[in-house]
Amino acid sequence: MRQIQTTTEKIRAFGILEDSFKDSLGMNWMIRNTKSHNSKKTIIRLMYNEAASKNGAFITDDNNGVVLFFQIQNKKFTFNNLCRAIFIFLFITGVNNGLKAIKYKKLIASIRPKSGWLGLLVATDQNSKDRVAAYEIKQEMFRIADEHNECIYLETTVPRVRVLYRAAGYIEYSEIKHPYADLTIWFFRRDPFTYSRNK
Repeated sequence: MRQIQTTTEKIRAFGILEDSFKDSLGMNWMIRNTKSHNSKKTIIRLMYNEAASKNGAFITDDNNGVVLFFQIQNKKFTFNNLCRAIFIFLFITGVNNGLKAIKYKKLIASIRPKSGWLGLLVATDQNSKDRVAAYEIKQEMFRIADEHNECIYLETTVPRVRVLYRAAGYIEYSEIKHPYADLTIWFFRRDPFTYSRNK
């Protein structure tokens, strides 16, 4: 797994993320026109650029997996991302949903710990039959967090993904009802494995 550097890698990453989250109920509630694929693409690209500005946009070695993964305590936010956020507020969500989205983000932040590694989006090529990319993402996320001796935090509103996170070794530490949609938000944590430096 490597940080995304080239235009080709970036385009590939967008394709995987957009395909994986095109029907995301966790995103649909905030979009004014839920049938607009461009609206969802714009939100995903904002999330991608936020992660990239924190050196947290990764692609797997086989180019079939993408993860937006960075330290929660890294508060870097660029001017370009601010402009994108304003555009989304005015034209994608609309003011009413935009204000709800801001409140929602604050709610999630109040539950999620203030330091550690956040898996903002995790996705693999929907057409790939093997689990190589998913396994690589898991192992590399664990390795990076272990090297910093910090926890990994993830959230999902998808029951199937909840099962997968549990199977991967994550601990469910909180659960709340979504304030603006008929969804449940599950919060997951993976504690660091402390390696002996003498080995």
